[in-house]
Amino acid sequence: MMQFSYYSPVLEILWKLLKANHINPSNIFSNYDIKYSDLKNTERRLPLKLIPKLWDDAYEQIESPCFGLDSYKYWHPGYMGALGYAWLSSDTLREGFTRLSRYISILSTSGKIKIKESSTEYSLYFEDDQMGINPARSDNALSILLHMCRMNYDNSLNPSRVTFTHSEPSCAGNYFNYFKSNAFFNKKFDSISFPIEVIDVFLPGANKQLAKLNDQVIIQYLKKFTNHTLEEQVKVIIVKNLSSGIVTGEMVADKMAMSLRTLQRELKELGTSFKQLLEECRQSLAEKYVTGGTMNMTEITFMLGFSELSSFSRAYKRWTGHSPRT
Repeated sequence: MMQFSYYSPVLEILWKLLKANHINPSNIFSNYDIKYSDLKNTERRLPLKLIPKLWDDAYEQIESPCFGLDSYKYWHPGYMGALGYAWLSSDTLREGFTRLSRYISILSTSGKIKIKESSTEYSLYFEDDQMGINPARSDNALSILLHMCRMNYDNSLNPSRVTFTHSEPSCAGNYFNYFKSNAFFNKKFDSISFPIEVIDVFLPGANKQLAKLNDQVIIQYLKKFTNHTLEEQVKVIIVKNLSSGIVTGEMVADKMAMSLRTLQRELKELGTSFKQLLEECRQSLAEKYVTGGTMNMTEITFMLGFSELSSFSRAYKRWTGHSPRT
């Protein structure tokens, strides 16, 4: 089962928004055990439930209710990993939108983009039932998407309309200034629509080879993080390092690019702990090694990270009810 998670580098945009509004980002991010170095780690994924909390905290502290519209100023394709670079090399906006819809889970595992097309418009509807409604986060998503489109097409590109789930703010004029089109509030979806005639225009940055290479990177990345739950990831690291004799929570947390406190909290929420997973790994391997008959007790003791044969024997008896020699 895939856990809800979020691609950490995307949050650098929020970090920069806070700095631009004279707020120390560390004061907010540290409440959730997130360091700036986490945002630079392309292997780091954060529990999705933390993301709306971060945006809610920012919304409370930043004076302007329209600050999310400025997100486009700080966007970089690298914040989206290979998906950002695949977007830039798309042949057309249609191809780019299809790619974004197909691979949106690389950014948020609960995110969805639905595409609807009519004879006059091409529309994208954003859904994420795990994130809740936050005006700044909605503005962030739509302002960045339009910026991405203008980078690929050119700055003359304007949507035919945009809709927001949040209510109309006091600075509503800012929306027209940026989108150059009508903005509608209190709608069911955050969405953006474009005139149908721009969707299949061949883009100046189109590069099929680069797009294909980045698609391959995306697919490999998705396979890696969707095939393993947090518990499975921890167990893989434990098994790989047992024979070293030193497998600690600190070591595993470091290899997973998170703090020990975060690892402990996330495992607790899953109803387990590092100690329990370590025990499960040792027991499973011990039973396999003992019944396999290819290793002696000293070798098994070493492979499972025990310092003494007596320690292994006591653990094995606790697990199975009998000694490993019987």
